Amino acid sequence: MNHATHSDDRETQAQLCAYNNAFEELDLMFRWDADTYRSLAAVESDYGRIANYIESHCPHLLTAYSADFLCQAIVERKNAVLEACRANTVKNDDSARRARLWRSRNEVAAHA
Repeated sequence: MNHATHSDDRETQAQLCAYNNAFEELDLMFRWDADTYRSLAAVESDYGRIANYIESHCPHLLTAYSADFLCQAIVERKNAVLEACRANTVKNDDSARRARLWRSRNEVAAHA
């Protein structure tokens, strides 16, 4: 995996972490996966992505709440946790990389 793709994947994971935390904190019954996030990536803004998703997948929410209200609440919560999600994503990724290096070093030592 090249560096740009790796960085993009980490940022996608951080964004998913932040969005899904926001959804959970607001008691919204949906979660995004990487495919969902990528399918919405062409939409310019957080507000646009969220509004697009709600209109397509959860239109019943719009009978109780305005799209603006939902988008604002989600974006505020998402932005509040995004840096923590980025730090956690990097930490987990670095731990996984160290585990792979440790495993490969020990496999070489075991076969020597």
